[in-house]
Amino acid sequence: MKRANIQDVAKLAGVSPSTVSRALNSFPGISERTRQKVIEAAKKLNYKPNYRGQILTTRSTKNIGLLITDITNPFFPELVRGAEETASESSYTILLGNTSESVEKETNYLDFFSRGPVDGVIISASRIPNEHIINLAEEGLPIVVINRILEHPKISYISTDMEKGGYLATKHLIELGHIRIAFINGPSHSEAAKRRFLGYKKALTEAKIEYDPDLASFNIPVAESGYREAIKLLNTKNPPTSIFTYNDLMAFGVMKAVKDLGLKIPDDLSIVGFDDIFFSSFTDPPLTTIRQLKEELGKKAVELLLELMKGEKRGILLEPELIIRNTTSRR
Repeated sequence: MKRANIQDVAKLAGVSPSTVSRALNSFPGISERTRQKVIEAAKKLNYKPNYRGQILTTRSTKNIGLLITDITNPFFPELVRGAEETASESSYTILLGNTSESVEKETNYLDFFSRGPVDGVIISASRIPNEHIINLAEEGLPIVVINRILEHPKISYISTDMEKGGYLATKHLIELGHIRIAFINGPSHSEAAKRRFLGYKKALTEAKIEYDPDLASFNIPVAESGYREAIKLLNTKNPPTSIFTYNDLMAFGVMKAVKDLGLKIPDDLSIVGFDDIFFSSFTDPPLTTIRQLKEELGKKAVELLLELMKGEKRGILLEPELIIRNTTSRR
């Protein structure tokens, strides 16, 4: 059976082939009545667009590259879902690159995307230097960064206010009477980690609590790191009475360490995470954490990228929220 082409759809719908193309690609200037006629004709003929031909004629792939750090971290599937839903509404497909905390993988994915299989890239990965991103943007690749504030005329960004998030977490513990507050932070190269650390120190300074470098560390942001660092901290002569972690996964590791040491949460140790991933309300006890709007980050990132393709650059800062549950209590 002969495969239907764009001319067949145009003939059945009573419009020109160019109108078919514009209607199916959601171009402006097409009435809703005409668009529906074209869509119905395409469905009736089981028409599948020739995307290779579209790329040659429109110079558009209708693909968006999305780089994430760790697909096993529940933070990222929610972000990806938001991005995919918004991309799909504009007839775009998400090409996902999972970098597994590898600078080599991040660089390879980004260089691959820059060679043409996507119309633009969203970066939610922390190891690629700003200089590399700026170079590609100046070469013409539309780029949006997530949870990285990068001020450049050709790059848009969306980020949670990380410094405020670190401040809210630490201030909450201070208000509960804690003075020995440890911070098990993420990677030292991460802008998000640096900004959360600034918030942590700001809250300590505001409360006139002297910063103790022995209570802060930079780590790979996984549960094992939280477990390892908590064991070390809690076995010191003057252990902390509370721990703030870079993300909820690390907080889960801290919770296991506390239980393995025969201690109780929050009686012996208060814990605050960051992200408010789905599982955080189901831990025992439920985790106090800083909420990021994960789906919103993904959705807005796609919106910003589509705007950037039209020459409109923007930066958005989202508000974090302290979610108080049962892993914190008054000292």
